[in-house]
Amino acid sequence: MLDLLAYAQSSSSQINATYTIIGYFVFFLIIILLSLPGFQQKMYIYFVARDIENGLLKLENFSKNAKKKTVELLKKNGAVNADELTEKFAEWFTIDPVNVEPTDIISRMRLLIRTSEDKIKQLIMLSLPNLDPVTRSKIEVSAEIVNALNMIYKVIRHYLILGKKLQSYFILVQLQSIVPMLVKMAEAYEKAQDVFLKGIPVGDSLGPLVASRFLVNISEKWSPSREMIAGETEFEGRRLIVLKAEGPMATVGTPGEAVENVVNKLGGKVSRIITVDAAAKLEGEQTGSIAEGTGVAMGDPGPEKIAIERVAVKYNIPIDALIVKMSMEEAITEMPKEVYEAADKVVEMVKQLIRMRTQPGDTVILVGVGNTVGVAQ
Repeated sequence: MLDLLAYAQSSSSQINATYTIIGYFVFFLIIILLSLPGFQQKMYIYFVARDIENGLLKLENFSKNAKKKTVELLKKNGAVNADELTEKFAEWFTIDPVNVEPTDIISRMRLLIRTSEDKIKQLIMLSLPNLDPVTRSKIEVSAEIVNALNMIYKVIRHYLILGKKLQSYFILVQLQSIVPMLVKMAEAYEKAQDVFLKGIPVGDSLGPLVASRFLVNISEKWSPSREMIAGETEFEGRRLIVLKAEGPMATVGTPGEAVENVVNKLGGKVSRIITVDAAAKLEGEQTGSIAEGTGVAMGDPGPEKIAIERVAVKYNIPIDALIVKMSMEEAITEMPKEVYEAADKVVEMVKQLIRMRTQPGDTVILVGVGNTVGVAQ
């Protein structure tokens, strides 16, 4: 019996010794490998690439989900080529105008933007000729989201493959630093698609919502430009002309062209132009906080914003701006309570601004800038 116990203890000691030897061997092997030229960098590349691939997988899922929802929407409305049409939306592109020669760049940009918008509308109407404007606008927004998500996914995939192919740690580590932000942006786009398809007002609908507070009691309205609505009322002896995109479609309209047309029609006899829009907040700022400034409050590539600036300069018309702050995600998803409540405050600020800076008999133009989805007039 004692011999068996002695043998068992001896075997246990030998096993422990073996594990100790293996542990030392692995430790020294790792030290040797880390000292080899390039091995440490390959390890860094591997772990960074794995982190990027996890983000890329999320982006791919967002893109696929957006395409799936768009296909379902098209099929629901009777499109027979829903898959083909969705792929066209995903791969659609517009080439920027030449900017080394700035002469007439705004006119060229306007032409390209309008042409692209018209072609998307034509593609939709060819497949669904009896579609109502509201549903068509939902498909247009869905197409834009599909296109954006597809482009984000493909660009990240491109630089990931390129970084791995070149074994470039610097390309990959820069990519790793921006992927979380792009994943967050893509997630917001996916949420936005559901909101727009339901026709619910978004944060960016703040401007049209403020304008609708003035338009609701105006019986006679007209269209001063493409997808825009205008109405005229009197406010404490002033002539107030209110403009917004035509709701409840999911569109931002052409506010610059609308203001230009109205001012020219009035022969420049306008005392003030007031623009109201949503604006991106900085981290630490409160959603729904309001700020007043000078200039055209409008997140536009250029053509619409500059149209207002040019006509204002032509007739020497001051431009006021009121903004309500929110995050990018809040701007494109369901309107937060804080933003909705801020709309009433902005209405009162507009009234106060008109009282303070104009006189009875003056003409004032109020422009509610933003996507008017779910906001009628």
